[in-house]
Formats: sequence, C-alpha cells, structure tokens
Amino acid sequence: MIPQASASVLPDVEKLLTLQERDQRIRSFQLELNAIPEERRLKEKQIADAAARLDAGKTEMRAIEVERKRLEVEAQAKRDQITRYRQQQMQTRKNEEFAALGHEIAAAEKVITTIEDRELELMESAESLRPAVAEAERAHAEEKAKLEAQIVELGRKSANLEAQLAELAASRVPLTEGVDEDLLDQYTRLFKSKNGLALAELDHEVCNGCHMKVTTQTALEVKAQKALTHCPNCGRILYLPA
Repeated sequence: MIPQASASVLPDVEKLLTLQERDQRIRSFQLELNAIPEERRLKEKQIADAAARLDAGKTEMRAIEVERKRLEVEAQAKRDQITRYRQQQMQTRKNEEFAALGHEIAAAEKVITTIEDRELELMESAESLRPAVAEAERAHAEEKAKLEAQIVELGRKSANLEAQLAELAASRVPLTEGVDEDLLDQYTRLFKSKNGLALAELDHEVCNGCHMKVTTQTALEVKAQKALTHCPNCGRILYLPA
C-alpha cells in the first residue's frame, strides 16, 4: 500500500511515493530471487551429506568384509601349516625335531584362536551395523526424494518471480514519466543506499527512516511543502503523513 501523504503534498513527492511502493515490491521479489541459488545449494548439500552418511556405513561394512576374508585366508594358511607340521612329525624319528614341530603346531593353533576371536568380533560388528545401514538407506531415499521435490519447487518459484519482476519492471516505466531526471537519479541513489526507503514520513519531528529528531527549521520546511526537504541525519526525502 502506498503511504498516504497530506493533501497538499508536492506533486513530485506524490509521484516518488508511488514509484517507491513499486520499487519496494521489485526489491522484495529480487531479494527472494537472489536467495534461491543459496537455498538450492543448501538442499543439494543436504542430499550429498545424506549420501555421504550412507556411504560411510557401507564403506565400514565393506572394510569389515575385506578384513574378515583376509583373516579367513590367514587362518587357512595356519591350518595348512599345522597339517604339514603333523605330517613331518609322523615322518621324523628325532625327539627334538618332534618337540620343535609340536611347539610350531601350538603356536599356529594359538594364532588361529586369535584370528577366530577377531572374526567373531567382526561378525558382531557387521550384525550391529546392518540395521543402521538399512535405516540410512531408507532415510537417504526419503530425504533425497523430499529435497529433490523442494529443488523442483524452487525452480518454479524462480520462474514465477522472474515473470512477476518482468511485469513490475514494465509497469514501473510509466511511473517515472514526468519526474525530473536529476530528482529521479537522486531518488534512485537514496533507494539503493537506504535499504529501499528513499522517502520517509516526518512524524512529530522524527524521521521514520532513521528515527532521529530533525531540527525545528527542517520540520517547518517540510510542513511548508514549497520544496523537497531532506532529513539532515540520513538524507532521505521527508514528507508529512496524512
């Protein structure tokens, strides 16, 4: 809604107030549009993070399986070694050699026991991880579908905002007609530097743009409405409320 100024407001102020209302809508839509790429990036990052969490669980499962197979090979090698030692025991006639082979067999059996204990630990780890990985897969699929739908919606929102901006930009052109070029340039610079508020109401000698009290002389000049008056504190163009 365009702010209502007093009935005797300067014609230039009336035109600039109408223009400011249109520019504020354009600025609002533009800010929304500018925020969309970052929103999209954050949602894409969420998808990537969910995939990374899932992959971490799968990687750990694969590592467990690789380690378990390595241990199986190592244990089998020790069993084969024990078989050879026992065959050698059967063939030897020397007590010392028989005893030495017995020590080797005992050492190999101890290694096998250690390996089997480790294999059991790995199996337990895999069993505990399996439900977590399954849940991560479910959560990832659900989250990915939701976020991808939101990304599609952001695309629609972007297209809609661009269409509205094009309409507003076209409707803005007639609003600048009849406004002095220097004044329009001044207004444009103020609008950009003052966060979309080039003109501000003067309410009880207080500028509603910077919320600072103006001098009595400035207030009188605004009330006289013989020329455009700027806030001495923030530089905005002042006007009286209805």
